[in-house]
Amino acid sequence: MADRCRASGGLLKVTLGELREELGYRRLGRYVLDEVAESLTEAGLGWFPSWRLSPRENDEPRKEQELWVFVRDAGLRCQVIDAIQDPDDSDVSAVLNGLLADRPQDLSPERKLSLIREILGL
Repeated sequence: MADRCRASGGLLKVTLGELREELGYRRLGRYVLDEVAESLTEAGLGWFPSWRLSPRENDEPRKEQELWVFVRDAGLRCQVIDAIQDPDDSDVSAVLNGLLADRPQDLSPERKLSLIREILGL
């Protein structure tokens, strides 16, 4: 998965079924989600939405459920995702100000969202 993610520019949309198969599981149960999360973390990857790999929150995982896998690095994409998913452990102001570096300060909310989508590759 890490190679596929890096080959796609650091962001890849996958299904839980694809992740399950990569780990060699035949069935997708709640506790397989922990194994998938651990495997992605060990490979230097993150994912969103985070709840998809949480057995407490995704109590009926389905192979068709999609999530985005991304390379965990110091890049702006990773910083933005971390700020959104875990604002308590991120310098949200610095990340958001980094989005606006070298850009006009009077961006509309729609343009700001467009920039976020651009960074995420959506």
